[in-house]
Parts: sequence; C-alpha cells; structure tokens
Amino acid sequence: MRVAPTSDMDADLAVFDTVAGPLAQSTDAISARTIAEIYQELPSYAGVPFAGLRASTQRNLDIAVRALRANAAPRPDELPEAWITVTERVQQGVPVEDMMRAYRINIGVIESRFVDIAEEAELSSGLVLAGSRLLWSVGDAFTTQIALVYQDLRIEHALHDAQRKSEFVHGLLSGTLDRTELAGQSVLFGLDPTARYSAVRGRSRGTGGIEPLRRQLEQRGSTAVRTALVGVIGGDLAGVVARRPADDLDLVLGVGPETALADVADSFRTAGRVLEAAWQLGRTGVLGLADMSWRLSAVADPEVSAYLVDRYLTPLRRHGEFGRLLRDTVRTFLANGLSTAATAAELVVHPNTLRHRLHKFGELTGASLTSTDVVVEVAWALELAALTDE
Repeated sequence: MRVAPTSDMDADLAVFDTVAGPLAQSTDAISARTIAEIYQELPSYAGVPFAGLRASTQRNLDIAVRALRANAAPRPDELPEAWITVTERVQQGVPVEDMMRAYRINIGVIESRFVDIAEEAELSSGLVLAGSRLLWSVGDAFTTQIALVYQDLRIEHALHDAQRKSEFVHGLLSGTLDRTELAGQSVLFGLDPTARYSAVRGRSRGTGGIEPLRRQLEQRGSTAVRTALVGVIGGDLAGVVARRPADDLDLVLGVGPETALADVADSFRTAGRVLEAAWQLGRTGVLGLADMSWRLSAVADPEVSAYLVDRYLTPLRRHGEFGRLLRDTVRTFLANGLSTAATAAELVVHPNTLRHRLHKFGELTGASLTSTDVVVEVAWALELAALTDE
C-alpha cells in the first residue's frame, strides 16, 4: 500500500531513499537489539540458533529498506522470505503466535532506528510519521504471510503424516515390513513392538463420514498404557487395537485373534473374513472368530450353502405361509438349544403344537432334528438363506 502524503510533503518524499541507506547499514545494531528482546520475551526461541535469527533479521531489514525506497509496502504474496522463516521456525518448534510476536519486535526495532535516522536528518514530523506507517504496513503484510504460510505447512505436514501412517498400517497388516522397519516405525506411531495386539477391519453401515468412526475406534481400542492405530484400507477401517472395543460403534467390525505385532497379518486376515461373513449375513457390532465360528466356512463355500438351502428350505417354500411358519419355528427351536419348553414359551404355543410343527418339518424335508448332522446342516441353511433368495 502506498503512503499518501500531504501536498507540502511531495518534495520531501525522495528523502526516504536517503534515510534507507543509513538504515540498511544498521544491521548489526538492529540484529543485536532484536535478538536480545526475542530471547528475553519468547522462551520458545531458546532453541533457535543466533545465526538463524540474525539471518532472518537481515532479511526483514532488507524488506523494510526496499519498501522505503519504493514508498510502497509489499503485498503478502510478494514476501517469499516468510516461507524461509516460517519453515525454519516450524522445524524448531516455535508456535506461530510467537513467530508473529518476534517479527513485530523486529519491525519495532527497525522503525525505532528509522525514526532516529530521520530525526538526525531533520525530516519533517509528517514525513517521519508517513515512514513509520509504511514500515508497520510492511509488518502487517509480513505477519499476514506468516499466517498463510503456516497454514499451508500445517496442511502439507498433516497430509504427509497421514500418508506415512497409511503406508505403515498397510505394511503392518500385509506383513511386508521387515523386523527392523517394524520395530522402528511402530514406536514412531505409538505402538509397543513387544506387546500383543488384535487386528481389526470394519465397515460403516451408516451414511456418516469414516474419519469420526476411525477416531472413535482408535480411542475405544486403546488402553491407558497402549494405544491403538487405525487407518483406512480399501474404504474399510483397518488397524490394530490393544483391547476389544465396546460394541457401540455404528459399524460392523471384525476382530482377529490377539498376536505379536510381527504376526499381526494373520490376525488381519481373520478379521477380514469375520467382517465379510458378518456383512453378508447382516450382522452388526464387534465380532470375532468365536462369534462367527462355522459361519465363516458357510459364507466361504457357496456351493455347500446352496445345497443345504435347497435340501432343507426349498421343500418348505412350496407350502407358502405354513412353510415360513415351520422355518421360523425350527430357527427358534435351534436358538433355544433344542428345548421344547423354552421354544414353546417364546412362541407362546402349547408344547404339543410345537411338536406337531417339528414333526411336519421332518415329514416335508425327510430329516430328523434328533440327528446332530441334521441340526448343523439346518442351522447352516437357515443362516445362509439370506444370501440366496431371502
């Protein structure tokens, strides 16, 4: 932004260039005073080397001198020096608010030195004020660019960290990391290479975003001393947990057996099989191998499943509503551990009515529920019926 002088100052504006020369030669004094104030006021700068601070104060002075000679403050996007300064300070752990405070200390010292030189040169008070305003306009532009650069760096670092995390999770769960990579990177991402974890693979049944679920799963799968690590693979949540999460997440989650990190790829394969079986069967919640058991094989063998559905359920379908009644009765009977009393109570029917229905099931299918093989096969058929035409 260009300074707008009054008409009686027009002839004196060229003096800015005269003042800029001595100001440019004040590097040592400006740097020394600036660095002393920064170290005193900003503890976060304790780890910033003196040489680095001196270099940045020199860059800032150069910008101020250029602005005075041009009688115009630069736009924020005309300050590439901000990229250098912010990148260095981020690496040194300096918060962005302290970066801005440090720059304002520096521009304050520059402005003070400008006023001294201007008074020695007997510049008018109006011109001194105009020069001071110009220098603070430079400061505003620079601090604006600091904020913009810092935001860009944060986004860049976040994307970089997410990419590194994704690559590690994929390598961990696929078993492609060697032991040296596993030991080093697991610590980097908060895992204990000597502890045991369970692999998980989950899929949302809702319409919400996956990132909130990922954070929830990571939190629920952590303990006070061991953290979980969850990423996204193929649209599914995937990672390792230190404990089985509570069954209150809006997703279907397969959990593999607990194992050492070096062997977690095997656990992940099991978690994936559990998830796929649960997904096809319409299950919800947190499920492990014990919850799905033989159903994993049932889902994985469609030929056997089709045979059993045809063997035990097709004869019932020919009888419409009555056939569906028999099917639901048998399903309840199996769920109650073949207990006549418990099943009759749940269905609110007389035990003799229940026995009649079970007898009709035997007549229509040619199978007896007193046979262990028949019970297993019927349970398989009922569980997998939803995967065919039901």
